Amino acid sequence: MNYEPFNYKKLFKSFNYAIRGVVFLLKSEQNARVHAVAAIIVGVLAYILEVSRLEAAILFMAVILVFAIEIINTAIEKVFDVCYPGKHIVIRGVKDAMAGAVLISAIIAFVVALLVFLPHIRELLK
Repeated sequence: MNYEPFNYKKLFKSFNYAIRGVVFLLKSEQNARVHAVAAIIVGVLAYILEVSRLEAAILFMAVILVFAIEIINTAIEKVFDVCYPGKHIVIRGVKDAMAGAVLISAIIAFVVALLVFLPHIRELLK
């Protein structure tokens, strides 16, 4: 197996492609924009409520999980739309399953946010 030497130009190109993909996601997918707004709200609340670093890390992982699954969902949907623009029962099932994965990850992220934020909110209300 041949290994390529480290190439900064190639590395920066790959970052550019990744950023372009995130921008595409945010421009083309309404749910991704909703998740982005929720992520900003979570970040602001984490700052205001002064959550611990561990709590912030857990919140960050939950939010990133939703985005990662949304990106995978969008990529799979777009490939199916190009390769098979008609209706197909199997493709519909795969798209529904991927949408379900996004929904489950969003629910989990919401529950994590509640578990982290509620004790801090209770302290403020005392």
